[in-house]
Amino acid sequence: MKKIVWMSTLILSLLLFTLTSLLVTSIIVLFSDSDVLSFTQSNGAHMWIGLEVSGSWQGIAQTLGEHGFDSVLWLGLVQLLPFFLINIILIRLFLLYRCGSFFTIENIQCFKWLGGVLLAQFALVVCYPPLLITLLNFATGTDMGRVVTIQDTDIIGLVVGLIIYVIGWIMGQAQQLQEEQELVI
Repeated sequence: MKKIVWMSTLILSLLLFTLTSLLVTSIIVLFSDSDVLSFTQSNGAHMWIGLEVSGSWQGIAQTLGEHGFDSVLWLGLVQLLPFFLINIILIRLFLLYRCGSFFTIENIQCFKWLGGVLLAQFALVVCYPPLLITLLNFATGTDMGRVVTIQDTDIIGLVVGLIIYVIGWIMGQAQQLQEEQELVI
């Protein structure tokens, strides 16, 4: 039990660091003139924090940029939403583990939510860019082409989301069987 508590504490620390960096990055994008803040020290060390559009949405980001739209604002912040949710769900799950709660309704809900967010992320990757382009074309009178790009990482996320959701579903069934078994004399 001590190992689980120790490991859960370590993972919680990493998840909180990740969540903090996501929040800082979002604040930079929303309230700064630049998508990236750079820091250079006299010893030559260089560090930057910011956001860029990556993965399946790079082509759409380039198209938006060519038409004068801020791709980081329109796409990058939307790409962060599932990561926020995933971090929050995992923080909840590892807080439960840290308290010694392993196969409870709350844990099962965390697994189902985590799987659901990963499935929703795939739907977001597929549906959001063409919908955004359609709305921007309609609102501004531009003629940007609609493209749906799905990369292997998106498909992996879909499969992992399905697996995690099924694990949560199986845990729920096992928890119900255990409750029914406890009622049998």
